[in-house]
Amino acid sequence: MRIQAKKVRLPFIFSLCLCLMFALSACGKTTDDTSALAPTQNTQSTGNVTEQSATSNKEKIDEPVSENVEATEASPVSGEMEEYNNVLVVYFSHTGTTKGVSEYLHELVGGDLIEIEPVNPYPEGYSDALDPAKQEQRDNARPEIANEIEHFDSYEVIYLGYPIWWGTTPMIINTLLESYDFSGKTVVPYATSGGTGIGQSISDIKSEIPDADVKDGLLVKSNDDIIPWLQGMGLYE
Repeated sequence: MRIQAKKVRLPFIFSLCLCLMFALSACGKTTDDTSALAPTQNTQSTGNVTEQSATSNKEKIDEPVSENVEATEASPVSGEMEEYNNVLVVYFSHTGTTKGVSEYLHELVGGDLIEIEPVNPYPEGYSDALDPAKQEQRDNARPEIANEIEHFDSYEVIYLGYPIWWGTTPMIINTLLESYDFSGKTVVPYATSGGTGIGQSISDIKSEIPDADVKDGLLVKSNDDIIPWLQGMGLYE
């Protein structure tokens, strides 16, 4: 009787062991499958975030921010007016002497620098220009000026340079004085000469523009004379 009982228990124990083994095997497989899937899901998720971030950065780089800035700078302010210089250095020069003085004066006082150019140029040599200049005086001529002075009304102080021809201003200076309204403006004459004084030219200028404030002129013998002359009129510090 004891032998039979032992035989009955062995199959039962063996069956129980097999069940346990299958159960453990199933659990292990499930765990392995789950572990194998997890990294793949994490990798895909990480890849999507990186790509989205890169796309976002690219959009920021390509965004045309500068266009808005340029548009803002180019837009005029309501009611704002364009400003011009109120100082003008204007001159006529034949041989280049008055031009050199004018350029130096311009460095001191600033503003705009304009050279008057005749439509019909004078002969190049000084002696060659004397006869045409004398004939213009006899005819009381007004030689035509080739270039114009823009926004002339904005100038308040005008430095007027010229060579002395036959004791006074070249007739093209008269053309200039009659072409624009000098009323209320400060006119500061200066001249170059081989020996003749500046006095007659100042009188002639005052006669042409009686409503302007014509200052005492300077016959420039050296550039060193210019600063003391300006300081004496309170036009240079």
